[in-house]
Order: sequence, then structure tokens, then C-alpha cells
Amino acid sequence: MRRSRLLFGGIVLLIALPLLLRSLLSPPAVQGFPVQAQPFVATVVVSGRIATPSRVLVASEVLATVRERRVSEGDRVEPGQVLLVLDDAPLRARMEEVEAQLLQLRERLRPETEASLSEAVARRRQAERDARRARELARGGLIPESESERAEEALAVAQAQERRLATLARAYAPDGPEERLLRARLETLRAERERYLVRSQVAGTVLRRFIEPGDVAQPGRALLEIAADGPVEAICQAEERQLARLSLAQPAWVVPDALPELRAEAVLSFIAPAVDPTTGAIELRFRLLDPPAALRQDMTVSVEVETARLEQALVVPNEALGGPDGRRIRVVREGRVEELTVEVLARGLERSAIAGPLSSGERVLVYAEAPPPGQRVRLREGR
Repeated sequence: MRRSRLLFGGIVLLIALPLLLRSLLSPPAVQGFPVQAQPFVATVVVSGRIATPSRVLVASEVLATVRERRVSEGDRVEPGQVLLVLDDAPLRARMEEVEAQLLQLRERLRPETEASLSEAVARRRQAERDARRARELARGGLIPESESERAEEALAVAQAQERRLATLARAYAPDGPEERLLRARLETLRAERERYLVRSQVAGTVLRRFIEPGDVAQPGRALLEIAADGPVEAICQAEERQLARLSLAQPAWVVPDALPELRAEAVLSFIAPAVDPTTGAIELRFRLLDPPAALRQDMTVSVEVETARLEQALVVPNEALGGPDGRRIRVVREGRVEELTVEVLARGLERSAIAGPLSSGERVLVYAEAPPPGQRVRLREGR
């Protein structure tokens, strides 16, 4: 039995020994990725929301109760359109009072004053005749001097009364001071009443309302929010590590999360001058060239930005690039690792376009895992 076991062990050893020696003497196997010559498009994908550059908060100038709301969310509005009607009952009462005063001036005070002035003119003329006659009689000694003096005093009173009524008649005359004053008050009240009509200052779309009929509108408190007409934008946040690949005027495509079949063309129009220190993100704005009608304010969208496009280039995985400058690449040639310096034409999320002493079909290695230059290796098929 013991001899059989020894014999079997020897046979196994004779079989395994060549295999062991072969594995020890064989170069290590490495993963190789083929260099491909093909068109190259690099993109960056960010997410954000649809917005217009300008949103207007509509507020009241006066403290008053809302009597009527004439618009709702989604309604189109134009400049000057009445959005809310406020209760102006106290103001209307003051206007009616001034209108009554104006009517009284035209129909009662003016005619009465004109009649009184005519009477005063007649009395003054009679007083002049009486005074003149009294002076003549007093000079002839026919009446006492005191009677002449009384006639002069009566003339002075009549003249003063005429002057007073003449002044009043001028004040009450058509387009005179009193009428102009009342008309000015009425115009002021009408202008003030206009403040009780809350109008839109812009053309746009109502986004939100913050008040209902019966509520009290306070000066400075937002009543409605309107998205003013203008360029539609997608406002997004990008990681700061992507900043080097982004530049103004790059083409992009906006895809709403709710409507993935919709693809709207856009252009990168704004890159924020600073990175948010809290999130490490930078704000980007994309102007839509022809916004679809289906887009809504604050709709969530994904934006694909084209950062580079080459008609033909050598394309390698990003992990094949390394070294201190990120431009070193290790390739297997004649069974040995060789390190080359290449020119990186454009970088994508997973692949990069390069130019250098390489040919399509050659196998490159993952730089961080590759053996040092000069070492013999054998290739495993890459992906």
C-alpha cells in the first residue's frame, strides 16, 4: 500500500513540475486595451432646471383688501393688463365729494355770485350818484356836511362790496382758480385710484399667486410672480473638476427628465466666475435656441455639453494615461512594456483622443497597474 502511494505521488510530481516551471519562467499576463482610430466626441452631462432670466414679483402700492383677482397660474399677461382689483371705496367717496363740490360751483355758486355782483354794481352806481348829488347840495349849503359824508361812506361800502364780489366771481369763473383747484383734486384722486388696480409691467406668464380675494394687500408684499418673456435658460450645476473642459459657446442638448424623447438644442452662455465653496460646484447657464412649447418653468432637465469633436483620432481609455503630466502611456511591443509620451487632443468621461507614435490596433495598459518599461509581459485580451 505504501509503495502504491509513493508511486502515485511521484507520477503527480512529474506531471505538475513542468507546469510549475513554466509558470515561474513565463512573463506575467497583463490586460491590454486596443488603440482605436475613429471619430471622437467628448461630452459632459450636467443637470439643472429650466428658468427665464427675469422673474417679476408683483406688489401693491397701497394697503387695501383684494376685491377681484383676474389671473391664475399659467395665464399669459401683457404690459398694462389689470391683474388684481383692490377695494377703493374710501377713495371713491372722496372723489364723489369733490365732484359734488365741482357741480355746486358750476350750478349754484357761480350763478349766485354773478347775480350778486350785478346787484353790487348797480348799488355802487347808485351810491356814486347819491354821493355826487350830496356833495353839490353841501357846497350850496342846502344840506349839512354830515349828510354828504354819509353819502361818501355809503359809496365806499358799495365799492368794497363790488370788489369783493368781483374777486369771488373771478374765482368762481369757468376755468377760474376754484374750478382748477377742484379739478386738480379730482385728477389727483383719479391717479390715486389707479394705484388700486394692480397692473403687469411686463409681458410674461404667471407662475404663482400668493393672495386671494378678501385678503389684505400690503405695500411691498409679493402678490404674484411672473416669468417675464425672454430667452429660456437651463441653469445647471457642474463639478469644478469639469471646469477645464467647459468654455462659452459650446453646443449642448437639453433633455427634460419628464419628456426624455424631447431634445432641445442649446448653447453654453454663462459660466459663473466663482465656485460654490460649500458644494464645490459651479453654475452654468445654457440658452435654448428654439425652446419647445412643452417646457415649463423649473422643469428638471439633463444637459449634454459637447466639449470636443474630432473627425478622426486615436482613442484610448482614460486609465491608459498617466505620469506627472498625464501624457504618458505604456504599450506592449514585441513582448515588452514601452513608455511613450503622447499629445492629448481631447478628454472625455471615459476615453480620450490622443496623437503620438502609436498605431490603431496596438495594445495599451492601465498606466497605474502596468509593469515598468522594459519588462517582458504577455497580453490578455482586453475589452
